[in-house]
Amino acid sequence: MLFTSLTSPISTCEYYEDGHNREVYRKVELFVNGADLPKDWNGIQRLVKVRRWGHRNNIPFEERTIYVLSKPINSALVVAKAIQGHWSIENRLHWVKDANMHEDDTSIKDPSTAAILAYLNNITINILYTAGLKPVRDTFAKFANKVNELYKLFQKMAET
Repeated sequence: MLFTSLTSPISTCEYYEDGHNREVYRKVELFVNGADLPKDWNGIQRLVKVRRWGHRNNIPFEERTIYVLSKPINSALVVAKAIQGHWSIENRLHWVKDANMHEDDTSIKDPSTAAILAYLNNITINILYTAGLKPVRDTFAKFANKVNELYKLFQKMAET
């Protein structure tokens, strides 16, 4: 395994979270890259091992994840916060796109067309956020089939 060639971690942190019908323990270990990696993997400064365990909907789970870093960060807590921040943004965006735009239910099979739809959805979400609106069902309903209202929103955006 990758981590068998490494010595002790330079930093570790453990923490617990609960909510949304889950309880999760996490242990983050940060290593200086001393592993024998493929030569194309230039610039990797740190290796991170994350172990997650606990219960989701009363079902026990355990998983391990490995990350690589190109920056020489020395704090496992800093890395843990960055990982959590990434997934928080990813989950919020996915939820909006699925719950309000029904992207997961699309019947589009062509990858190019699906990518264009995803880009348009991202643009729409960003325009709404920039205009101070939340991308929720009521907001989408406000603009559905109302070209004049949508045009006013675009004019407002052009003025800023």
